[in-house]
Amino acid sequence: MPSYDFRCKQCGRPFSHFYKSVKDYEAGTGLTCPHCGSTDVARRIRRVAIPRPSRDLSQLSPNEMLSVMNSDNPREVGTMFQQVMESAGGDLGEMGSTVQEATDRLLRGESIDSVEGDLASRDSTPTADD
Repeated sequence: MPSYDFRCKQCGRPFSHFYKSVKDYEAGTGLTCPHCGSTDVARRIRRVAIPRPSRDLSQLSPNEMLSVMNSDNPREVGTMFQQVMESAGGDLGEMGSTVQEATDRLLRGESIDSVEGDLASRDSTPTADD
């Protein structure tokens, strides 16, 4: 059932009204203020959210990607990594799990230096195969 917000022009008090259908609302059935009984009411528009447009970071030139990397904004870098992985079909070979881990951490807001340092120390640690 659609719910609409109104304000009484007589007493100034806000109220909501539930209609059984949009058709009933459009018919404009005699709505009265539940507080003072006035029929002089005005519809109030609720707050609306407008999503911010996102840009396709996977289509940036190499210089623009470097600018993103140097921005010190881990979430933007993580978003760029995510979009590049998606445009590559998610197939990054052996590096896939490492890139995915870095991406997830950056999207959570971890610092770029922290993620880079952890991954670098892991890569320089000898394994049993070495």
